[in-house]
Amino acid sequence: MRETNRPIGSSPSQNAQLQADIQYLESIGATNIRVNQQQLTYSNGQRVGINRPDLQFDYKDRRYDVEYETPTSGRGPGHQRRITSNDPNAETIILIVP
Repeated sequence: MRETNRPIGSSPSQNAQLQADIQYLESIGATNIRVNQQQLTYSNGQRVGINRPDLQFDYKDRRYDVEYETPTSGRGPGHQRRITSNDPNAETIILIVP
């Protein structure tokens, strides 16, 4: 598994938010935390897409995929559609981070 302290893009505020979120997730017991890696499912860890959600993790028997977007990027809805079509059982979270 790759390190989780790597950046998801060139935005310092998004990378800082990502690292704060990872610390929080670790503190509440989330597992299988992945940063900028191909999308996997919760149930069997199967690769379901070559897209790379910014953050993926398992918590309380559910898979979560998180995308960090800027207020003006407009890419959030497309990311959400791709993630959801790849794994309809996962929860997709779009965070707007300036």
